[in-house]
Amino acid sequence: MNKRIWVIIGILVFTSVLLVGFFSLQPSPEDLLLQALEAAETITDAHMVMDFNLNTIEQQASGSVELWGRKSESGPGAFRLEVLETSAQEFAGAVVVSDGETLWAYDPNVNNVLIGTLEEAMQLAEENEYLAEKRSEMETFDKEDYNPPESAEEAVQLLLEYFNVDNKGTENVGDAAAYLLKFVPIPEQMPAEFSAVGGFIHLWIDKDRNVPLAVEYTGGTLGQVKATVKSLELNTGLEDSLFTFETPAGAEVMGFADLAPQSVSIEEAADSAGFEIMAPTELPEGATLVDILKIQGAIAQQYTLPEGGSFTIAQGITDEALPQPSESETVDVRGVKGSLYVDEGGNRVLLTWVEGDLLYSIAGDLTKSQAISIAESLQ
Repeated sequence: MNKRIWVIIGILVFTSVLLVGFFSLQPSPEDLLLQALEAAETITDAHMVMDFNLNTIEQQASGSVELWGRKSESGPGAFRLEVLETSAQEFAGAVVVSDGETLWAYDPNVNNVLIGTLEEAMQLAEENEYLAEKRSEMETFDKEDYNPPESAEEAVQLLLEYFNVDNKGTENVGDAAAYLLKFVPIPEQMPAEFSAVGGFIHLWIDKDRNVPLAVEYTGGTLGQVKATVKSLELNTGLEDSLFTFETPAGAEVMGFADLAPQSVSIEEAADSAGFEIMAPTELPEGATLVDILKIQGAIAQQYTLPEGGSFTIAQGITDEALPQPSESETVDVRGVKGSLYVDEGGNRVLLTWVEGDLLYSIAGDLTKSQAISIAESLQ
């Protein structure tokens, strides 16, 4: 009996040693992240096809894109992106190309090409009210206290200050085996607005090449976003011709500067609009007209409010309504059906409606009743 017990104990000890040895061979999350960053430093160019799926409260879309990229030691790298297929038809067939200095953006749906420098494109994005608002929501960290990491090791340690990272084992991404990492935000390290939406991130890293193959945000109130690499080629030596764009015959060419908002007088706005510009006869107390902007054919009247608030009344020719947040409600305005979105605090709105071939919108620091009252007073 004693001999049998010792045999069983010996088997258990041997099995335990094997298991300890197996798990000790599994790379830690820190090792995997460090290897991925080090692998990225060796990449000079890349070509991939990537599937994406977007399912959020504001938008649902899926599709596939093809990307080429080339690193530059002296400045921005070159890239090319082509939309192969998508459920969002307004982006079908779109092509964006940059050689590191000039940027081309082609929309085949309207046969239009935007051309300009990267700086002009960035400036246009800075002037976009929606993008500016989203940036302000995200910029909650104190930039003065932030020092960019100087090495891969420092980058990993900085990441681990904000996330708990676990190695969840291996899964196949297409034909490739990949480590699966799970990033869970550390609540006390995150701003309140980040913690409120919740969720976590999955990252799949190729076992052989140490490069990311897929990334996913899920489990939070924002919804789910996932991108998966279907094919990937590294350091093949891409041709220069990939990073230039030949304008298709008959395409309209515009510069990014042409899309920038331009301040105009009410007379200039009336002369160039091609439609009768309407103005409100009822406004919130203290509202002051501060600017009139011409934006790609639309006319926007900008008002400020006491204590720093503001709102905009815009009108322009359109053949379709703007996409609306899923939480918007249908309202009666000026004898037609409009769409009204109100934020959780009840003090910011987006009201849109169409009269004939004109699209109207009222957006900003207003209540629901104020927005509708302004709309009804337009003449």
